This record gives sequence, structure tokens and C-alpha cells, in this order.
Amino acid sequence: MVLAIGREMFGRLERMPLRYFERQESGVTMSRLVNDVNALQQALIGPTVNAFVGVIDMCIYLVILSTLNWRLTLMIVATVPALIVTTRIISDILRVRYRKVQESAARVNAVLQENVAGVRVARAFARESADQRRFDTQNRQNMGANMEAVRVQSIATPTMQMIAAAGTALVLWYGAAQVMMGQATVGELVAFMTYLIAFYQPIAQFSEVNNVASQALAASDRIFQFLDEPIERERPHARVLPRIRGRVEFDHVDFGYQPGQRVLSDIHLDIAAGQMIALVGHTGSKKTTLANLVARFYDPTAGSVRVDGHDLRDVTLHSLRSQMAIVLQETFLFASTVRENIAYGRLDATDEEVEAAARLANAHEFIARLPGGYQLSVAEGGSRLSRGQRQRIALARAILRDPRILILDEATSDIDTETELQIQAALERVVAGRTVFVIAHRLSTIRNAHRIVVLDHGTVREVGSHDALMRSGGAYCELIEMQYGPERNADQKSAEMVA
Repeated sequence: MVLAIGREMFGRLERMPLRYFERQESGVTMSRLVNDVNALQQALIGPTVNAFVGVIDMCIYLVILSTLNWRLTLMIVATVPALIVTTRIISDILRVRYRKVQESAARVNAVLQENVAGVRVARAFARESADQRRFDTQNRQNMGANMEAVRVQSIATPTMQMIAAAGTALVLWYGAAQVMMGQATVGELVAFMTYLIAFYQPIAQFSEVNNVASQALAASDRIFQFLDEPIERERPHARVLPRIRGRVEFDHVDFGYQPGQRVLSDIHLDIAAGQMIALVGHTGSKKTTLANLVARFYDPTAGSVRVDGHDLRDVTLHSLRSQMAIVLQETFLFASTVRENIAYGRLDATDEEVEAAARLANAHEFIARLPGGYQLSVAEGGSRLSRGQRQRIALARAILRDPRILILDEATSDIDTETELQIQAALERVVAGRTVFVIAHRLSTIRNAHRIVVLDHGTVREVGSHDALMRSGGAYCELIEMQYGPERNADQKSAEMVA
């Protein structure tokens, strides 16, 4: 059952919308999938078996006791409700306490994961001491939550033993009275008391079971809270998208991350198959948001996005995304070999196909020089490689997928000029026949785009080729001037007039 829950949680994690990851720390999510599932597993292994055996033992002893003296047995049964009520009260308190323990442990995991991921930044800014204090604070909170749970647990067993002792004393008093009145013999009373002690023996086990069960219940609360998170859903009769040519239409699209919010407003574009479209604009103009709608990471709040005439909400996600590829600014490489990272989108690719994709991405030469070549195991995130090398591996990964739609999100930013030229040369070879969305900060990289879409605060300001937009002297010209200065802009216009 625990295996099935773990599989279900990971399966849902893979289908969670981006909104979940944008608001949830990765360490907290990892804690739910690991710590909470382990807590549930611990409850289902040893304690559950012990509790089952203990219940059977108590039932057997209860039958024996009832045959010895049914009146005394009724007095024992009268103590059972007190034991049940006490167990329930302590269990409810422990459940709350252990939920706080697991939540504080999740925060510790989040801080730890964040510091491991940002270790270079921490070293660069000499933040080790401050980060240590932050970690210590979370650790102390976790220890405090654990101590509160331990304090409650420490009174559980003595309380239940006191109830059992009270029941034993009551039985002994009444039994002695029966002996004095001749209703029972001393031997019968001794035998009864012997079995009574055995009857109460599992109480200590039940206290431990109650402790573990409370942890499991607190963990299950968090597990079910995770399982209740909405996932990416397809319409009931979503159909498989056939092989596409790549025409993309934005039909009066609005979009907002929150209800009542609108970050994209009335986007209306018709992009022919095989065109390269550049999305430019100031920071915060929602270039990436627009591209995310093409991959259906989000659905528009109004209007529709269509590919080859198919509304993306009417097709299966797999059939859509299997015909797309994305190269991000922050390239993520998995902790596996270079070859496995390139073949991530096509696990059945041959070595020859992987190498061919690397050559198209101008990556083969540097890969061949690596110790181990394509079999070199890169660290998580590809930290052993330079940014430019990671970008070219990511581009090779996209090329190998042979996508009909390719999205390049700032794929050439923050790299040196030589690497940028190599990536640009690779792009020129692979964009032919594909619909390509290029989100660019360096405007020099998108001169050859069929159309340039200038975005401003989620609206389309201008659309046209580089030359046409330069002649219009509008928002695109302003971006050119901001990046290269008015002299460069004037030189550009003069060159166009001579041409």
C-alpha cells in the first residue's frame, strides 16, 4: 500500500501544474514524498502487527477471565471505555503535535535544499554564518516541536497504566470481598489476578502503537492534502493531436495567474508554419508567459490558442508536447551522462542519432574533448560544464526530439560572444521547416526572424520584420536605442535608406 501511495504521489507530482511549483518550496514537496511516506510506512510495519497480536491476546485472556469469574470480568470491561477515551484524547493531541513536527521538518528540508542549490552564491557573498543561523533557527523550531510531542507521549503510558492499576485494585478489592463471603476461593482469585496482569500487559504496546499511529495520521493528513492538489487535466474527450505543420494562432487571448488578474490582454497573432517569431520587450513584458501558453503550461482565461486549427484544450497534453521542444535560459541537466541528457526526450535514440544532434548543436567537438566524452557523468544541474556547454547540450536535446515547434527562451543570454555565435550558427541549421519562438534579450540575435512581436506589459505593441520595425521608428526602435545607443540606431536607418 505504501508503495502504491508513493507511486501515486510521484505520478501526481509529474502532472502538477506550474502554479504548484511556483508557490511551493521544493524541500517541502520532497519532505512530503519522503518523510511523510516513511512515517506512514513505519506505522504499517511493526506497530500494526504488535497491535493485532495484542488485541488477540487480550481477547483470549478476556474469555479465560470470564470463565473464571464473570462478575470480576465485568469490572475489567468497565475500565475499557476509560482506556479508549484516554487513548483517543492523547491521539488527537499527538496528531496535532506531530503535524507541527512534520511541517517544521519540511521547513528544515527546504532551507537545506535551498542552501545546497545556492552554495556558490552563499560562498560568493560570504553568507555562511548567516545561513548557518537561519538553519539553526529552523532546526531549533523542529526540536521544539519534537519536544512538545515527546512531552505528550511521556504521559500517555503512565496514564493508561494508572487506569489499569485502578481497575486491578478494584478487582482485587471486590475479589477479596467475594472470598470473605465464600463466593470465590483464594485460588480462584490468585488465578484471576494472574490472567488479569497478562490481560493488561499489551497496554504499553498500545501506547507505543498510539504514538506511531498519531505520527502516521499526521503524515496522512499531509499526504492527502498533497493528493488533493489539482493536476493538469485534459477534457473528457480530448483527442490525440496528429502530426502538425506548426501554424500557431492566438485568438484574442487574455491570461492571468490569479482570478481577476490579467497579465496578457487581447493577444491576437496568426503565425504561419515554419516561421521564426521573435518575442521582445522590456523585462516583465510577459514574453515567457506568452510562450508558456503555446506549451500549454497554462490555459488562457479568455480566447484560445490553436495549433493547426486545434484548440490546445481539446487535445491530449502528451500528443502536443511530444511535438515540441524548449530550450531555457537556465539549462537544467540531470545527474547522468552527457548522452543520457541529450537523449532525455528520445530514450530510444541511437548513439549515431545522439552524435548527429550534438553536431548540429555545435556541441560534438567539446563533448569529444571531455574525459569520457558522451559517457561523462555530469553533476546535478551540469555544474561541471560551462553555461555555453550546457546550452549547446540542451539545444542538442531539443534537436534530437525533432520538434515541429521549438521555443528558445533567452537561450543565448549571459554567454560569451564566441559561444553565442556558435549557438546562432547551430540555430540557423535547425530552425528550417519548424515554427520557432525566440525570446531574446540581445536584439542582435533576432534580425533574421520572419516577424518580431514587441510586447509591453502583456499587450502587443508592434509586429513586423526587423527592417519594417526600424523604419516605423516605434517601440522596437526604442529598444534598439536602449541597447545599442542612438548612434547605432541612426547608422541602421542610414544603411536601410541606402539599401
